[in-house]
Amino acid sequence: MTISPIDTLEELWSWKSREDVGEQYSEQLVNFKPHSGRQILVCHDMRGGYLEEESTEGKKFEKDRYPYMFLNWWQIDIFNYFSHHFVTIPPEDYTRIAHKHGVLSLGTFITEWIPGYDICSKILENEGSVEKTVDCLVAVARFFGFDGWLINIENKIDAGKIDLLIQFCSSLTEKSKKMNENSKVIWYDSVLDNGKLHWQNELNEMNRKFYDACDAIYLNYNWKDKELLRSAEFGVLDRIFVGIDVWARGCVGEFHCDQSFALAKLFHMSVALFAPGWIYEKFPEENQICKGIQ
Repeated sequence: MTISPIDTLEELWSWKSREDVGEQYSEQLVNFKPHSGRQILVCHDMRGGYLEEESTEGKKFEKDRYPYMFLNWWQIDIFNYFSHHFVTIPPEDYTRIAHKHGVLSLGTFITEWIPGYDICSKILENEGSVEKTVDCLVAVARFFGFDGWLINIENKIDAGKIDLLIQFCSSLTEKSKKMNENSKVIWYDSVLDNGKLHWQNELNEMNRKFYDACDAIYLNYNWKDKELLRSAEFGVLDRIFVGIDVWARGCVGEFHCDQSFALAKLFHMSVALFAPGWIYEKFPEENQICKGIQ
């Protein structure tokens, strides 16, 4: 099955499953043990996503060229496929491999800047449009066999629509659980409860409502020790995912990510590792297995 992202709200609202013609992706989640405690999430963002080598048809590489391969499935709990498309559906083989290793597979729901504001205005027009959007997202996840969503709202929201955005989060979380008891809906640290887009790098009173409406929060990457300490006052520690950007944009990253892992462990918090495919983009001609282990 060829899987493509959804780029417009109209496309999402008009999306139809193909179950009636006998087409449905379903790879059972095996070896999965629901547990409390710290978790590791990998957020895979590489070269825009939906690469030829990620398709079921694959890609032939030239001699001495290596594809990127994520190897550490046994060490993680959640795999999130990320792109800047409106609705990112994980490629089939990623969900299959994740499920074989007892790892949850998440898609991404993202709105950004002025186009994102326009999309959110339509979704948050009323309760009906909110629930219509939620039902479509749940149906997409069910059809393609993955386990939930990362919600990333990278644009301002009209203050009068915040309650509807919280409803969107809580309804998506609840309906996803009814469809799949192991589902996860994770809020990315972005827009605040006053509608302003302002990354906090912590869990606090201004983004707590979204955390409460979802299963967890994924903190932006530019945190310091004091932000993590303050975050502990507002939520369950293992439901706070400390963001680590492998690209090291304003934070410790690259081959020093272990330092941030150690700090998150010290605070008993979970970890969200962003863009481990950095090794491919940084070292495209080197052995990806060796670099991945490094």
